[in-house]
Amino acid sequence: MKLKLKLKSLVTLNGMLGVPGGICIAIWAMAAPLIWVDSQISIIGNPVPFWLAISTDTARSLLSTIASATITTLGLVYSIMLVVFTLAAGNIAPRLLQRFSRDRVNQVTAGILGGTFLYSLSVLRVTGPDFRPEVSIALAFALAAVSVLQVIHFVHSVSRSVTIDAEVATISEQLERQVNSLVAKANGNKAEFDAAGLETVVKADKSGYVTIIDETSLLKLGSRCDLMVEVRVAPGDFVLHGQPLASISVPDDGDGLIGEVREAISLEPYRGAVDDIRFSVRILLEIALRALSPGVNDTFTAVACADRLAAALVKPVSEGLRDDVLCDGEGVPRLKVPGLSLEELLNTTIHPLRQAAKGNILMLDHLGEVLNSLYSIAGPDARRLIEEHGKALMDTVKSSGPIRSDMDFLEKRLEFDTAS
Repeated sequence: MKLKLKLKSLVTLNGMLGVPGGICIAIWAMAAPLIWVDSQISIIGNPVPFWLAISTDTARSLLSTIASATITTLGLVYSIMLVVFTLAAGNIAPRLLQRFSRDRVNQVTAGILGGTFLYSLSVLRVTGPDFRPEVSIALAFALAAVSVLQVIHFVHSVSRSVTIDAEVATISEQLERQVNSLVAKANGNKAEFDAAGLETVVKADKSGYVTIIDETSLLKLGSRCDLMVEVRVAPGDFVLHGQPLASISVPDDGDGLIGEVREAISLEPYRGAVDDIRFSVRILLEIALRALSPGVNDTFTAVACADRLAAALVKPVSEGLRDDVLCDGEGVPRLKVPGLSLEELLNTTIHPLRQAAKGNILMLDHLGEVLNSLYSIAGPDARRLIEEHGKALMDTVKSSGPIRSDMDFLEKRLEFDTAS
């Protein structure tokens, strides 16, 4: 379990190390078996296909050119990424840097260029008058072509990275996937979780942010050892050394089970976006609040963020959220995780936008439109919450001192009662 979490952390949290490094080593590792194949079926001096035919001097020159070009381009790619990171941190939101470092296009580009460089050097080292590995050289040429195409794709991706609307849409898609994973199951079964016997407390062995809660491993552990686990922290929470992480009902071998539960809750020095809905919400809110600030005054960016936040709320508002009690394959409740209620989700997304938009009639009017749209698809419980937000919105508008026509227009826009 611990190895699984560490590998997942390496790939996701340290994006510019794990994925590019893995791709680079994989490409480099192809050199040894291909050179061995060439040594076993050497075709020097024999008729060869035209696409493999090459002289020794040309082969060494080609490999040298590929190696030099790829390492130079790799440096250029990282330079461009740093420039984009700087622009994004200053103009959009500083916390986007973590998302950029996990961008698959950036990772794959760095990995292919680094791997092509090392592969070409390895083949160049063994190429000489007595040995000319035609197949390996042909693959180096193919890798060079792939590198060029990947760099073109990288430039296209980077040009979109500094476009606020494109970034907002990308973050929203990730948030929608995270929120939809919490949507209630169709059967709506409510499992009863008796926490009375959970007397053993699992405490954190270090301070850090909760990044991963391996629910699958905890469910398997509960089923295998016939115990119940109540997790007390959620992804994105900061915990101190010695702070309770979970409570469990422990039979025999308590120390070993405590260690397994602790390993299933990954703590890192910094907050990541892995399974962290609140982190994704905060990024969109940060972009919107920065856009609404007097120094930026970009209401339409805030409008776009409000629209994308509303898109992420569609399924929770219409279908509800997943129950916080999870059962094993036999239907026995084994795990309780901190739930994210619909009320908390609406408060987290709507309140900050409304408060920051005070005095901005354009933004307040659009928030009314967002609430109206959500109300049209909401269930009974969600409608009650949306009506409360509508009342707060009207109070905010009144406190801003708008002219009567603006007030009347907003009252007509809201299709639900906000009187009380």
